[in-house]
Amino acid sequence: MKVSLVNGGVTRTQEWGEMDLSKGIPPCEGTALSFVGWGTPATVKQAGLEIKGTEVPQLWLCNHSEAFPPIWLRWSLSGAPTRLLRRNGLTLGVCYSDAHADYCLLTGVLPKDLTASRADQTTSLFEGIEETLAEAGMTFSDVARTWLYMDNILEWYDPFNRARDAFFTSRHIYDGRVPASTGIGSANLYGAAISACALAVKPKNSQTTLQIVESPLQCSALSYRSSFSRAIEIATPDYRTLLISGTASIEPHGATAFVDDVENQIQLTMDVVKAILESRGMSWADTTRAIMYLKKPEYMPIWKAWLQKNNLTALPMVTIEADVCRDNLLVELELDAVKKIL
Repeated sequence: MKVSLVNGGVTRTQEWGEMDLSKGIPPCEGTALSFVGWGTPATVKQAGLEIKGTEVPQLWLCNHSEAFPPIWLRWSLSGAPTRLLRRNGLTLGVCYSDAHADYCLLTGVLPKDLTASRADQTTSLFEGIEETLAEAGMTFSDVARTWLYMDNILEWYDPFNRARDAFFTSRHIYDGRVPASTGIGSANLYGAAISACALAVKPKNSQTTLQIVESPLQCSALSYRSSFSRAIEIATPDYRTLLISGTASIEPHGATAFVDDVENQIQLTMDVVKAILESRGMSWADTTRAIMYLKKPEYMPIWKAWLQKNNLTALPMVTIEADVCRDNLLVELELDAVKKIL
């Protein structure tokens, strides 16, 4: 599947699909900015995609089982020059500009010391994002969104949150705009406790803005010390882009809703995302990319039935097997949507 958008004179394309190990990933029509994929360690290695020293920043993550086919996602660009960013010998990011802003997309950021404690690896990861952004003339305050992938997330989500909170406090992130984020349980091929992707945006003028978007059906995640915004909207003279964080079955006061009830957890998750979309004058039809994370493969028939019932089988989306940040949360959805400014 492919979605392309021209904004600020630059064409950005997102592509994704099942990985064909015999044919590889289809050729890129523009400049590849990022590869992210999921599969078993064996399938990813078989595809020859585990090498980090390539010209394209990449991150390959591991499912728990072989129940789902390996998945790849690619971001690419045409119409603007790009510059690669490297750290510790690895290609980690690409920076580019359009008429409205400067951008930096980081992929596959890892801690420096993979033998350090999980909390220390988390701090090192955020420092790595910060150091790499500095090469692009940006700071962590320019980060609009992060994707955080933790090995065995359920064993150490609280220490992770404390480490993230300490870093955000030290960089005064709470005084400005806290990024949208996904925090999900996915291991990596490199043995790190945590790996990450991040998108930073630095507007060129007052017509381009970034703002936090709250969830009409949920409290702020900051109220229970989870340091992310429910969504971030990037507005330019051409389009509004809504980046919705990983969203799960959370009650208005922060507790898990519908424990052990995957059908109702799916319903509430989708209701929450729909409400965020509608709060910005958008709908499911404006979706450009979505990922549904299922804790167990056996939830897939229930998820497919929900999509069929709600006429959303054509939603541009992939489904991944992954643990959510609480053991009693069974599903999580992240979603991007774009609306043209008339």
